[in-house]
Amino acid sequence: MRRRYLATLALMMLAAVVGLRRFAPPPRAVASPSEPRATPQRRADPAAVRPLSLPASPRAIVFAPHPDDETIAVGGLLHRWAHAGIPLRVVFMTNGDGYPAAVKEDFDVKKPADADFVNFGDLRRHEAIGALGRLGVPRGNIRFLGFPDGGLAELWRAHWLRSHPYTSPYTGENSPPEPDGATYDGQDLTAEIAHELREFRPNVVVMPHPYDTHLDHAHTTYFVTEAMSELQARGVLSSHLSVLTYLVHYPSWPATRPPTFDRFVPATDLPDTRWTETDLTPAELAAKRAALAEYRTQLEVMNGFLHHFLCRNELFATVDGRVLERIASIH
Repeated sequence: MRRRYLATLALMMLAAVVGLRRFAPPPRAVASPSEPRATPQRRADPAAVRPLSLPASPRAIVFAPHPDDETIAVGGLLHRWAHAGIPLRVVFMTNGDGYPAAVKEDFDVKKPADADFVNFGDLRRHEAIGALGRLGVPRGNIRFLGFPDGGLAELWRAHWLRSHPYTSPYTGENSPPEPDGATYDGQDLTAEIAHELREFRPNVVVMPHPYDTHLDHAHTTYFVTEAMSELQARGVLSSHLSVLTYLVHYPSWPATRPPTFDRFVPATDLPDTRWTETDLTPAELAAKRAALAEYRTQLEVMNGFLHHFLCRNELFATVDGRVLERIASIH
């Protein structure tokens, strides 16, 4: 990681964030009939932000839609976990290859070819490995699933079946580099996520917030929730997982606190959400800054946005369980 609960709220807000990154083909302005419809239950209270609480012996898996999401959202915590010897795995859903503005800038081409997007994805993979190395996460703990950047919503909505794969409008590919036999379809992506969860057996799962207005982010959570619920139903994963979500794309986000503007504050209009936070040590923040510097291709085109995430704390959201249950009931 079809459809009737969350995406209406998320998609209605897309118009407010057209300046945000990675929206190459215009996303759908309205949800399809099978998209889940949001029915907010509660709103966040800034005074109710609690300290982050984790299991006594965490095994943490972090899902990122694109290279750099893991650093800006979870970089400080990843550094802490890595240096504490906590078992870690970071899984990238896409290679981040579907970003025409960055490809044009980086390769100095006016009309990128399919091969340019493929090569750009390889470059972003290398940047991710370098960034996570700065945080102390070794290459062996990193997975790249290689599914289509800008296409995760289509896999969920219209290309769920293996008999009907999706073709990336950027790379021209309809299958990830590996494993052999997988194609760009929802069933195979769910199976790949389930493989990572089954192999690693986490008790902490970190993924995007389902109301993130970027479709790849929201649908990363849909797919992870689908795979997670299937494994829990079969007894492969515990039903008591600690599930944390992070927010990257949302109106007026990231929100910071004056006068220093170096601390995140919650998005108070985000429903079905309870916020927790962890303060970063100077060493953790320095490592996060160094990791972000590895993403040269992103800093060239969206430097200001990314640097807004270099705060002295990191915020995570616990989503109302009914939201995740409704996502899991779709397929």
